[in-house]
Amino acid sequence: MDEREILTRFRDGTLDRGQAMALLAGVVPAAVPVAAGALAAPAAAAAPAVPAAGPSGPARATAAPTPAAPAVPSGGEAGAVAPVAVVGMALRQPQAPDTAAVWRQLRRGHCTASAPPPGRAATGTGHYLDAVQDFDAEFFGIDPAEAALTDPQERLFLETAWEALEDAGCTGSRLDALRTDDGTPRSLGVYAGAGSGEYALLAAAAAGEPGGSGPMPRSDTWSLANRVSALLRLTGPGLTLDTAESSVLVALHHALAALRRGECRAALVGGVRLLLHPSGRQPGAGEAVGAVVLKPLARALADGDTVHCLIRGSAFGHVPAGPDAACRPAERLVRAALRESGPGTAAAPPVEDAASVAAAVGDAGAATGMAVLARAVFRLRHGTPLPRPGREPAEEPDPAATAGPRRAAVCVRGAGGVEAYAVLEEYAPERAAPPPQAAETVRARARERAGEPGGQEAELVLLSAPTPAHLAATAHRFAAFLTAPGPPPGLAALARSLRTGRAAMPCRYAALATDTDRLARRLAGLAPEDATDLRHGGADPLRLGAVPETRAYLAALWAGRRLDQLRDLWLAGVDVDWAALEQGRSGAGAVVVPLPPSAFLRSTHWLGGGPTR
Repeated sequence: MDEREILTRFRDGTLDRGQAMALLAGVVPAAVPVAAGALAAPAAAAAPAVPAAGPSGPARATAAPTPAAPAVPSGGEAGAVAPVAVVGMALRQPQAPDTAAVWRQLRRGHCTASAPPPGRAATGTGHYLDAVQDFDAEFFGIDPAEAALTDPQERLFLETAWEALEDAGCTGSRLDALRTDDGTPRSLGVYAGAGSGEYALLAAAAAGEPGGSGPMPRSDTWSLANRVSALLRLTGPGLTLDTAESSVLVALHHALAALRRGECRAALVGGVRLLLHPSGRQPGAGEAVGAVVLKPLARALADGDTVHCLIRGSAFGHVPAGPDAACRPAERLVRAALRESGPGTAAAPPVEDAASVAAAVGDAGAATGMAVLARAVFRLRHGTPLPRPGREPAEEPDPAATAGPRRAAVCVRGAGGVEAYAVLEEYAPERAAPPPQAAETVRARARERAGEPGGQEAELVLLSAPTPAHLAATAHRFAAFLTAPGPPPGLAALARSLRTGRAAMPCRYAALATDTDRLARRLAGLAPEDATDLRHGGADPLRLGAVPETRAYLAALWAGRRLDQLRDLWLAGVDVDWAALEQGRSGAGAVVVPLPPSAFLRSTHWLGGGPTR
């Protein structure tokens, strides 16, 4: 029997629900109503697939589904694919300048619509980001004149992509360690969603004014992803997509496929939208930017990454407006995503869509899908229902009373009819036990307060930045982080995350620390003149990095815990592959924890130095 006959017999009553579900082998048996411009949640997810990941390791993966007709299952894992982990995220939304502020705002659920911020020549209410004219060109080594001609969407995406990669611990030697089968390093793909480049329209208007001639910015968006790849010397695919509001979820689908085909070892997915020209300022329009970093779950666990949640399946396609009883294309997308997702709860996962984020970002164009995706990631990461303005909060099933972890679906329809759907799942081991680094911190501090011996051994903490001023600003940010309410990460995990996950830049600071309290005090007092500045020559004067025996020498120093010598060599500019040295380390110090991003020192870069419009 084909799918249509199974559904017909189920509706006629000749097949009961269990028989139909078994025959469909992962196809949702009940009709899914399609509302104009939005996709309702599927009636059920019934695909037998891989078991959920547990503390002992990742779920098993099988081959990707083929378009063959469904067959009666034989107890295997039909259609399911290996889960992909979200290991890093960075966001910026109206009235929320960073990821932590976005989370606080989502919990409050208030509307961010406002008048244009200072510096904007725009009129009318909208959902605006602050200071979009500002950019830290020096951090990325971009000439100020080039920065002024670069679309602010591209600049904002570049900063956000960097913050997401730092959140994932993936800008240093751990980035180099992402190698293809043939040994090519930095195998990270970049998939971006973006709309039209309105900055060029502003430039065209300015060129028509007296004295307005001059270089013109590009109007295309291909460089949005390619700029990130070029600056970081990435070797994975780079792709910018525009399917209107669904752009980021379509980009997500392509990134997941590339990871599963082995085209890259990790992927960055994100999107951006700015209202720079009057043509884009429709009622309720908004701005936002965000990015997530993805890795196959097995790789993320092996690397010691923090797993925010899992992506279990995705699909996209063109869905004509209004119900279509003949082919129900929206239903097809749901079934395709659920076939990849494996077994879930008896009820369909709650759906996050454009309406879920309308109060936070308005109609954010190509960034809408990013805002919807981030909302679902937050909800699963924290296990907290979020307000849904104008609607009841989504029900959060009790995982203890269900067959598996919590799930959520995300669905966004683009203005042109391209609709994308993905299924997310919480990473259950994160809920089962406190992070080891937090327990390590509590135990170490208890010993210190009691005056007991056995305190934590010294750890080598490294910070670097492009200039001494950047270094001091980053140090002060870390000092505030370590003294904020709540337990900080364990010292070993913090030190490892900085050594392996952050890029080594020319202005450096290194410290041997035995506890986070003393480290915070030292960082708070760091001044720009305390930096070891390698910008003007003097890096690795003995050219040790060019000698093959240096690697064995560094490994011997590490094995002998000669941290003083390793510190001095790194400060002298010797290239140290910290990820290679860390291999084989176990315990709390082997994990990578999310840390504050490097500090940006932004200044205005705009056409002719004029205001944003």
